Amino acid sequence: MTTQIPEQNVAIVGAGLAGTLMAMYLARRGWRVDVYERRADPRLNRFVDGRSINMTLATRGLAALAQVMDLNKILELTLPLEGRMVHQDGSTKFQPYGVKKDEVIHAISRSALNIRLLDVAESSFPNINIWFNHRCSTINMKKWAVEICDESSQNHKVVTPDFLIGADGTYSIVRQQIHRNGYGNFRQEYLENGYKELVFAAGPGNSFQMASNALHTWPRGQAMLMAIPNLDGTFASNCILPFTGAESFARLDMPAKVLEFFQDKFPDAMDLIEDLPRSFLANPPAGFPTTWVNPWHSGGRIVLIGDACHTVVPFYGLGMNAAFEDCSILDQCLEKHCGNWDQSFQEFEHLRKVNTDVLAELSLQNFIELRDKARSPKVAARKKVFAALHKMFPNLIVPLYTMMCHTKMPFAEALKRAERQDRWARLFGVDILILFIAAFHQCIGFFKKHGSISAKESPLPLRAAFQMNKLAGPEQKSNLLDAPQKKTGSYS
Repeated sequence: MTTQIPEQNVAIVGAGLAGTLMAMYLARRGWRVDVYERRADPRLNRFVDGRSINMTLATRGLAALAQVMDLNKILELTLPLEGRMVHQDGSTKFQPYGVKKDEVIHAISRSALNIRLLDVAESSFPNINIWFNHRCSTINMKKWAVEICDESSQNHKVVTPDFLIGADGTYSIVRQQIHRNGYGNFRQEYLENGYKELVFAAGPGNSFQMASNALHTWPRGQAMLMAIPNLDGTFASNCILPFTGAESFARLDMPAKVLEFFQDKFPDAMDLIEDLPRSFLANPPAGFPTTWVNPWHSGGRIVLIGDACHTVVPFYGLGMNAAFEDCSILDQCLEKHCGNWDQSFQEFEHLRKVNTDVLAELSLQNFIELRDKARSPKVAARKKVFAALHKMFPNLIVPLYTMMCHTKMPFAEALKRAERQDRWARLFGVDILILFIAAFHQCIGFFKKHGSISAKESPLPLRAAFQMNKLAGPEQKSNLLDAPQKKTGSYS
């Protein structure tokens, strides 16, 4: 139940995903909400400035959306992803995201989601006003005045909201203004790898040329290709490489070099990518930043949410979900402290920062897994063993990924529980079982590759010993997922 605090006037800088959702949380209280966005209205030309990897919605993000809107209006824009499809040596291996049918994540276009949120905000809440082409230029904390510049007319105006929310992304102007008006710590680190956006073409009649229920990855050490399905049959893809080095964006500066590189690393994807090599060479690579900010608020007047205070790399698929969760938890803090903004903001940061710091670290670790370890028999065996144990002991053993993506458990709590489970696993010899399974599958893979053994000729005693693998997911039963993808047919 929402407490009716006397009507407030709140300003939000940024009409992206988090800013628009936060506006709806505040507007349902009856408050007036003015949202200032420096970009043009994306609904006018269906283009959002800036680059973005397609997004994935998980349980915690869906829960935050469901509190203020009909979730079906979002789900109709999504495709459910049941797992990760790893492409290697001309074949594919499916790694499920969960052990239950409903343990999926939902792929969605960032621009389509942003547009839908804007439509719902304006149609459902008349007390929300969104001002496009309006930039926050300065904030005077002493006099409490926020200067807004209309980019179209270059006119300036001063607003004095009861408080201001900075939802203006990684390069937040609001955060910079906080640091100019007082103390603050800020750290930003980039991966040595960047990315370029590509598109996998749709088949006849907008059909999918690869399995549409999976995030596809081609891990090749320092090089990686990823593809996530769109509703129109295409796949939004990202080629991830170091900025400099032997195999890097710096070296791939001519069409012939690009084609040679893709033929060597991703031969089964080459024919599916639209307009290669021109599309690869058209734009410079973008980077993957992680940011750490302290504090997230200032003077009981300003608070930051989303990427403005905790940008993470996208390799756990939870950055947007964490931003949506910010909105829900900030709303709870406002409710609890009933008009005391400073206490509300302090508790919000206390509750969230420890968790978003954990997400930042796990996202960086997952990049290494996707890039270097996705093909590892040991990693695959570990996933299967823990999935099987979870199915046998659902309340005792829960995979970390399940806690992060399929529950609303705080990230820090999920990590602590996973670490306890790892200690128990080592104590009871589960690591030895994992190594044994990995070695077994390596042997089978070797013999199959060299034609010495077929899939049905695995040693009978060992087949019986590993019947538990069937508990890990549906991949053993699915011809579609096990079979190599046709060359002419075609992130967490």
